[in-house]
Order: sequence, then C-alpha cells, then structure tokens
Amino acid sequence: MIAIRNQLQKDVFTPQEERLLGLVFVWKAGKKRKNCILCAAVSTDRPYQASLVKFKKADKGDVYKQVAWWSFEDLMLVDGKDADKDNPEFDLQFDKVYKWIASNPGEKNNFMSCLFKLNHRYLHSRIKFVNISSHILEESLRPAMEQQEGGAIAVEEEIDGYQELTSKEAFDIEKLMEQFDQSISNSEAFADKMSKDLHVLDEANIQSIIVSEKQVTEMMELIDVALVEVKNIEQTLQTYEELLQSVKEQMDHIHQSNYQLQVIDCNQQKLLEEVIFLVHKLDLDKEHQHALRNGDLCTPENSQSCIVAVEALNNCMNVKLFPGHRKLQGVVEQLIMFENLRQQFESRFIRHINSLFVLQGNDQNIGLLQQSGELIFPKHNIFQDELLPYSPLMAWIKNNSPAIFTDLSKVYSESIRKLYEKQTKEFFDLVKFKLTGIKEGMRFRIQESFEKLTASTSNLQKTLFRNSLYEHLGSETDIADRGMMDKAKDEQDKEWSISTFCTQIIDQVLAELEPICIAEEEFITKFFMLTEDTCSEAPQLLGSKCDLIHVVNQDSMERVQTYRSATEQEDPSISTKKKIMSEIFSTLEQDLKGFVNLCDKINPSNTLHLLVVVSQRALITQDCDRSSFLKSTLGNILVHIKRNFDKCISTLCKQIEEAKVPKKTKIGILPFVIGFEEFVTVAEAVFKNAERRGDLDKAYNKVMAAVFTSVENIASMNLKTPPDVVMMENFHHISCFLSELKIHSLEERKKQASQKYSEHRDLYVTKYLGRPLEKLNIFFDGVKARIAQGVKENEVSYQLAFSKQELRKVIEKYQGKEVKKALENLYKKVVRHLSEEGNLLQVVWYTMQGEFVRQYKEFEEMIARCYPGSGITMNFSIDDILQYFLDITKSN
Repeated sequence: MIAIRNQLQKDVFTPQEERLLGLVFVWKAGKKRKNCILCAAVSTDRPYQASLVKFKKADKGDVYKQVAWWSFEDLMLVDGKDADKDNPEFDLQFDKVYKWIASNPGEKNNFMSCLFKLNHRYLHSRIKFVNISSHILEESLRPAMEQQEGGAIAVEEEIDGYQELTSKEAFDIEKLMEQFDQSISNSEAFADKMSKDLHVLDEANIQSIIVSEKQVTEMMELIDVALVEVKNIEQTLQTYEELLQSVKEQMDHIHQSNYQLQVIDCNQQKLLEEVIFLVHKLDLDKEHQHALRNGDLCTPENSQSCIVAVEALNNCMNVKLFPGHRKLQGVVEQLIMFENLRQQFESRFIRHINSLFVLQGNDQNIGLLQQSGELIFPKHNIFQDELLPYSPLMAWIKNNSPAIFTDLSKVYSESIRKLYEKQTKEFFDLVKFKLTGIKEGMRFRIQESFEKLTASTSNLQKTLFRNSLYEHLGSETDIADRGMMDKAKDEQDKEWSISTFCTQIIDQVLAELEPICIAEEEFITKFFMLTEDTCSEAPQLLGSKCDLIHVVNQDSMERVQTYRSATEQEDPSISTKKKIMSEIFSTLEQDLKGFVNLCDKINPSNTLHLLVVVSQRALITQDCDRSSFLKSTLGNILVHIKRNFDKCISTLCKQIEEAKVPKKTKIGILPFVIGFEEFVTVAEAVFKNAERRGDLDKAYNKVMAAVFTSVENIASMNLKTPPDVVMMENFHHISCFLSELKIHSLEERKKQASQKYSEHRDLYVTKYLGRPLEKLNIFFDGVKARIAQGVKENEVSYQLAFSKQELRKVIEKYQGKEVKKALENLYKKVVRHLSEEGNLLQVVWYTMQGEFVRQYKEFEEMIARCYPGSGITMNFSIDDILQYFLDITKSN
C-alpha cells in the first residue's frame, strides 16, 4: 500500500499541489468485486480545500486513472455501520449515498480516523459521524505532544535505573581508598570508618536544612505567587488564542470568497469565449444565403458564388459542437436554418445537374459527324468541360448525401450510355461499310467489295491452306453473312497477304476509340471523385508487363483462367470506376470483338496485325491506373484475338494433317507447303517491329510440325511419284525459303528439312541409278570376297573364276554406246519423277554423275591392285562419262 500511496502522490496529487492523507481499497456493495482506491487529500495552498477522489487501475500497465471526485464540504454523513464489531462496510452521503466495502476493517478504521481529523481541523466538526467506535475518534484527537511527553517520561524512568559515576566522583573514591590498606583484614575497619563519615555528613545536612527553613518558606511563597501569575498569563493567552481563531476563520472566509470570485470571473471569460465562438462559427452571410436559395447554376461564372456559399455552409454545419451547445435555442435555430438551406440548394442542384445529364444523353448534334463518311468518333469534351466546374458541388453531395450521389452517377451512366451506344453503332456500321461495302438494307457486289479490300493482294494459285483460312470462322455469322463469304471465296482466289487498307482501318479504329475511353475515364474520375477508390493495394487485371507477356504466350485455357482469377481477386474499391465505365461503354467490348472477327474473316493477316497492335497498346496501358477501363478492355480483346489466332492455327494444322492428293498425277511441291511459305512471309512482315513474338514462334513450330508430318504421310501413300522424290522436293523447298527468311526460332527446323532433303536425295540416286555396270559389280564383289577370305590381292588373278580372261570378257560387255544409252533412259525416268516447280532435275542428275564416276574409279582401283601390269582397261574413260552426262543434259 505504501508503494501505491507514493505512486499516487507523485503521479496525481503532487502535480495538482495536493497532499494525500489517507486511502482505502474499496468496492461497491452488492456488486461484483472490482477494486478501486478511495483517497482523502487536501490542497497545499490557502484556502485549504479537502476532497475525496476515486481511482481505478487501467487495463494495461500500472497506471491509475481518476473516475470520480467529490468536495469534502459536500460530505454530510459518515456511517460506519457498526460501532461494536469490526465491519468493513461504510457509507458516505453526498448528494446521494455511496455504499462501500473496504478490503479489511483495519483499513476502514484508519480511513474513518483520517476523515474525522479533516472534519475537526478544516470543517469544525460539521460532518456527522455515526456508528463508529468512540476510541477510534478519541485516538484521532489525542494531541501529538502528549504522546511525545509520555514517551520522554518513560525514557527517563528507564535511565534512572542505572547512573554512571562522574570522573570527579571516581577520583574522590580512589583518593579515599588510598588512605587505607586494601587488604581483606582492614575491610571491616574501612567499612566502619565509612559509616561514621556518612553519619557525620547526614547530621550536617539535617543541621543545614533546619538553618535554611526560613529561606525555604520564602521560596514556597514566591512559587505560589508565580503560579498565580502563570495562571493569569494562561488566561490571557487563551483569550488571545480565541481572538486569533476568530481572525483565522475570517481570513479563511475571505480566501474562500476570493476563490469563488476567481471562479466566477473565469467562468464569465469562458462563457464570453463560447459566445464569440458560436457567433463567429455559426454565422452565414446574407449573400451566401441568397446564393443558396436563388443562385444561378446555369453558367460556370454564376455557379462559382454558389460553390463559395456551399463551402461556407459546409463549414458552419461541420463546426464541432459540444452536447451543451445543442441545447441553446439560438444554436438550434441556426442549425435548423442551415439544414433548410442545405436541402433547398441540394434539391435545386440535383434538378439542374440531372437535366444536364439528360440533355447530354439526348443531344443529336454529336452524331452529325457520321454523315460526312469520315471514320471519326465524336468527341465529348465540350460537355465534359461544361460539367467539370460543378465538381466541388458533386463532392459536397457525395459527403452529405451518398445515396443521392450514387443515384446521380447512375443517371449520368444511363444517359451517356444511350448516346455512346448510338455513336458506337454508327461508328462500327461505317467501319463495316468501309471494310466490306455492306450497308444496312443493301449489298454491293461481292467482287467489287473484295477488290477494295485486297487491292494489294497478288493473284496466286488457290491452295488448301487458303481454304482453311476462310472456313475456320465459318460458323460465326454474327457480323458477316456466311453465304457472302463462301461466294467471295469461290469467286476470288486470295492468298494470305497484307491488306494495307484493312490495317489502316484497324489502326484508325483503335486510334479513335482510345482517346474517347481515356477522356471519359478521366472525366468521371474528376467529376465523381473516384481517385481515392484506387489507393488500396490490389491485384491488377493483367498485372505487370511480365504478366501480360505471360498471358499472351500461354495457351488459351491457361490465359482465360489467369484473366478470370485476376478479375475475381479485384478489390471492390477499385471496381467503382470500372463499374461506371462498363455501364457507359456496355457494348464497346462486343463491338470490338465483332470488328476483330470481321477483320479476321476478310483477311487472316488482319488477325496478325491486330495481335501485334493490341499487344503493343496493352503493354503501354500497363503504366496507367490499374483500374483503367481501357486496360481491362484491351486485355479482353487481346484474349479474344489470341483465341481467334489459336483457332486459325489449329484449324490450319488440322487441314494440313488431313490433306489428300491425287494418286495418278505427279505431285511436286505440296499446296500446304506453299501456303505455309506465304503465311511465314506475311507474318514476318507484320511482326517485323513487334517487341514480343512468342505466339508467332509457337504457331510456326506447331504448323511446321504438321507440315513435316503431312509430307511424310503423303510420301508414304502409294502414289505415282516415288516417296523419296516427294520428300526430297518438299523439304528442299522448305529449307530454301527458311534460309532466305532467317527466322531464329525455325533454325532447328531448317536444319531438319535440309537433312531430310539430303538423305532422300541420296536414297533416290542410290535406288534409281543403282549399279549401271552390274556385271562388273558382281565380278569385283567376288574379288572382294576372295580377298576377305585371305587371298592376296596380287594372287587373285590366279583364281580360275577371277582370271584376267574372265575380267576381259566382262569389260567387253560394256561399250561406250551401251552405257550412254542406259544413261539416256535413266535421265528420262528422272524427268518423269521430278516436278518443274521443285527445280531439282540438274541437282539430281549431277549427283548421279558423281555416283557413276565414283563407281568407275573404284573399278579402276581394283584392277590396278589385283591385276597389276595386265594392261586391262575399261572401254570408256572418266572424260567419256562426263561427256555422256553433258550430251544428255544438252539434248534435253
């Protein structure tokens, strides 16, 4: 308890210039035990002010907080409940009775004693104490000096029990004892001597007393007189003390009066400050009141006075008032007036701004630009500039009436949505007309329309690949008529090529729509104060640039899942702006998707251009606000374009894999190989300056794999053309155009095509050239067999079957004319097998020439080794062979 007392004195009472006299741990009677501390304190300066304070320990830490305070003068009764028994309960009566229970009776008695002392000293026993033991009250009034005197007497009595000799007395005793022998035999004589001396001294003392009796009598009389004088002095002092007590009471009363005057003066000063505060803060100029009631909102210049008036009204209504202020009649009247002004102006402004929204939505002048035939989307900056000055008033509406603000945003969205729907429809109708020549209610000739679209397209042969491009979106007829597209496909053979007109239209459409979306989003952000909605941290729709690249480069299913998950995780606070933009441009995304499908149907190269352009624009918008509607829309369109591209590539691969060719005609370069060459050429031109080409590289490899597989499958069919010729010509063609384009992602495929070409060329030469000198080959095969069996090369001629005569017989069978004739027949067969577009006739013929020469040299080497010095030679030389091949080439 001492530690708590010191802490309270230091932390609470010392800063308030008070002194803690007593404390007790209590809790309220009849309730759950919650310990509090009840303290009695008195001020250190005059006039002394006693008080009772209740403390409660804070929930955290060792800090005590004050929960109640009473002036000691307001205490009327102290009830101890029972004067005979120890009881921890007691009551204190102020304006009402507070019932307490102390932690133990001892603490209660000490606290009662402290209260009784305060009552006796400062209130002259005005407080009534009942049911308290009398000895507790008597002990509290016992003077402290009596306790001190009683303590001094007890100490003196304790000291009288033993008194130490002084130094003079000790010296006299030692001098006396030196006069006698200190032996045991003289001790009795010494005692007798001492007794006689003591008797003599007693007689002398008695004689001296008798002689001084008169003087003693006089002394006693003087003492009596002094006692009388002391009594008179005490009576005089008592009188003075009573006078001083009266003066003290008067001075205390004066101090109390001065204190009350100071309180009154302080209260008056505070009251004056409160009045000035209320008058200054709750006063609205007449001009502002007039502006709120009758101010003109039609022009921005006149509406500025209304904005200033609204700010003044808002300041008056947002003044921080205490509960007592609102009980004042003047304050109540002012607040009622402010509320009436607010409601009146709010109604006027809502009607005005609502009419502006409706007029903007019904405006017909914006659509006049479409009549000129120019591909220009009407701008709304004039209306937006007219509405922006009202932004402060919209902010005021948002803070004061959120529900009305939400309704206004809905009215604006609904009104402007109708206008944008009309303009968007007219804009894309014009785009469709420019692309196809088709207008609502009429059709132009298909041939003329497509002449406009494909002015830069060369007239090449129709291929299987081109058919697939017209058919992969054939089931979608939401934009262009299926019959029209089929007829156009049949009437006009078109290749995968770059349509300059279409790419210009695509760029122009995106260039027109992007500023419109950005301007509208910036306007609603400023006008409807949506900037704060984007402060919270949340996942982006497509994340960073890396996320966008990830979306573009993944398969369709993975991409859609990523997009959906990002949308589901989007923060609700971010969706406010996006929700309004989605309501305003409710049909824009579907119109863009229809535009993408139309471009894809007109020319598949448009899909490549769209993929590049939209990807670049989507990457640029990554630096924008993550809740940007344009970024979200471009992301969705990019997903749709990627899906169309994937569908086109998948359909193309399927058509290539299922390709069939006639079995009775010479094949040559397969149509889908030519189509793939056209696709790669156009794609490289479109992606020339593109930053990212992951989708294209994947498409290359996917289509290339299908081409390789299909070439091998067709070659394996029972065709008129040999399989090695089909493989050789097509892989040679693929290798050549890949070498020209130098595409890094297809380097491996180029090497594979070149390897397959060389492999099948050698197989073809080996198969059809074979061994033109067959009997010589058989003869020397036997020679090789003998050598392998261990016969020496120079001893082979001694073998009967391989003698020199047998060798001459075989050589005689191959004269130059017969060899040339056989080569002419071989050349004709090669011509029948190879196609003109393959352009491999001279290559194959030169390879056959090399193989023939190789075999001839091998024969000559075998003759020189096994038949040395025999003089045996072939009937024709290497020069003759070269001349044969040259003559056959020239003759054909």
